[in-house]
Amino acid sequence: MAEAFVILTSEIQAKSPAISFINSNKGKPLLVADEYTFKLNKATTTTKYWICTINGCAAKVHADLNNGLMKTVGNHSPLPGKEKLEVREAREKMTHLKKHFLTLNIST
Repeated sequence: MAEAFVILTSEIQAKSPAISFINSNKGKPLLVADEYTFKLNKATTTTKYWICTINGCAAKVHADLNNGLMKTVGNHSPLPGKEKLEVREAREKMTHLKKHFLTLNIST
């Protein structure tokens, strides 16, 4: 019975998307899963509820308080916005570099 549980758990983990985090333009965290971005909609004492950032998209992600993926809900309406995600990541890096550069200039 324990072997079946381990196999089932492994299968679920293999099908689950890897998640990561980036910051929005306003500095808020965005969850990234399968090249889609999600914004935090609600948090309870046990769960964080994330919704897709694409207007009209019904996809959602539920994560625990340690940002571990619990489940995905619904399907995405449009195709993945890989280019949009790459732009967000590049913008976040530029913002970080800009802040770092300004800090260096101020302190010298």
